[in-house]
Amino acid sequence: MISDAVTVRHRSLISFVLATLVLTACGGSTTQGSSGTTSASDLAYAAAQVAASRSVPSFTAPGPAVDASKARGKKVFVIPLVPNPFNQAIEKTMKYLAGQAGINYTIYPNQGLVSQWVQAFNQAISQKPDLIILSTAPDPRELAPQLQQAKAAGIPVLVTHFYDQSSPPPPNCLACAPGVTALETAPFYAAGKAEADWIINDSKGTGHVLIVGSNDILPSPPTVAVIEKEFTDHCGGCSFSEVSVPVSDWNTQVGSTVAAQLQAHPDIKYVDCLYDAMVQTAVPSVQLAGGAGKVKVVSYNGSTFALKFIQDGNVMGMDVGEPTIWIGYAVMDQAFRILAGMPPVTDETTPIRVFDKTNVNDAGVPPAQAQGYGNAYVNGFNQLWGVNWSGFNG
Repeated sequence: MISDAVTVRHRSLISFVLATLVLTACGGSTTQGSSGTTSASDLAYAAAQVAASRSVPSFTAPGPAVDASKARGKKVFVIPLVPNPFNQAIEKTMKYLAGQAGINYTIYPNQGLVSQWVQAFNQAISQKPDLIILSTAPDPRELAPQLQQAKAAGIPVLVTHFYDQSSPPPPNCLACAPGVTALETAPFYAAGKAEADWIINDSKGTGHVLIVGSNDILPSPPTVAVIEKEFTDHCGGCSFSEVSVPVSDWNTQVGSTVAAQLQAHPDIKYVDCLYDAMVQTAVPSVQLAGGAGKVKVVSYNGSTFALKFIQDGNVMGMDVGEPTIWIGYAVMDQAFRILAGMPPVTDETTPIRVFDKTNVNDAGVPPAQAQGYGNAYVNGFNQLWGVNWSGFNG
């Protein structure tokens, strides 16, 4: 979707994001926005955006065909982030595809500590794999010496689901120069925009939105900036405030933070949690604060528990889903290219789909990881790789 040549639209978006990072970095809760009205044209715009985003995504080949058989016998060392359902579904898909391709696949479980990533890197380099994968966001900014060591040893490094689709490819992406070879990117900003559009449409262009971000995660501040820009540009009757909760405190502080904000700002009608892992405590907090039927939670990732909340009418209004199994396929597509000696592609990414009460049952009842996104990507990647493997179903 995003090539080396960033479009004018993305240049302007990136400029806005960079300009607003200072405003979002403090983590405070300052209400912004307008007490005016939202125009009919903006309401029509939001409705059209939402309608398009509810559709099953199509598959577009990220690059030329690659012979997956050339990966047979190669060694891949995977360093994941933290164990949660979202990350584990991706990693299980990667392991399945690696097995189908005859790859020697090693994963180093950890709890997301930098010291553990360093240990994993040291172990990986000692084993001399053909590829190291930083899966779902071990932070390259914390690993410059290790990336340099891998580069000196001739070991390519693939970073997955850490950079937005608009990021330039290595070596120009942030912290990539020491030794990142390729990326599989994520639709962070597209998801943020979709959340804002859904809220504008659902609220008919009115209401106070609480945005819960996490400033210690690279894409979080710019995603917040994208959300706020969409409100500023297309919702004259909306106001918004933003708070930040560090990722290490999500389980203990998101709920209390949301509860405190609802008490301080009883006009809040929507709580926009940037990631589904925040939803598990945000939803109960809204209920305990008496917000059931008054406040809606929206989020991003498409986790099955969040989709089940929508099905049950349990505070959750919408979730921007991204197909975890499709992500695993995209990661391994980039891996196959590297292992085959091909240049990596620059638009290895995955789509989104908005789920709300109108279409959430497409994800299964109860929701399942493999449902809701069609199977065009399975057939598409099989054709691209010259194989006939069964789709992974979680």
